[in-house]
Amino acid sequence: MVSKSKAKVKLTAKQEKFCQGIANGLSQSDAYRSAYSTKNKKKKSVWENASHLADNVKVKSRLKELKDNLAKKQLWTREQSVVILGDIAKDFDERSSDQISATKELNAMYGYNEPTKIEFNNFPPMVIKRHGD
Repeated sequence: MVSKSKAKVKLTAKQEKFCQGIANGLSQSDAYRSAYSTKNKKKKSVWENASHLADNVKVKSRLKELKDNLAKKQLWTREQSVVILGDIAKDFDERSSDQISATKELNAMYGYNEPTKIEFNNFPPMVIKRHGD
């Protein structure tokens, strides 16, 4: 027998589409628009309806379930990278070149490096920013 806390939440098709939209990165309003007819509704009404729907107990439960499933599917997080690189950088048994490489990568991840300037022939200089800069 399945306990009530583990039982699958039963939503309408539109509620499920709303939840899936949010899980796929849409705002609440955009997820609401994708699931419900909003042709004659003002932005404020859409926002209010989306907010009320997101506050529904069953919808909240489904959103949490989807969020938890996405978290399980993540193969590698930024936090895991920082922990591993930090361990390498602090491990005196590691080769010094590995420690230096780990430290450089951590500095880049935290944006401690100056932007990289790349010059092309016949083009003005460009500044390329790395993710997180």
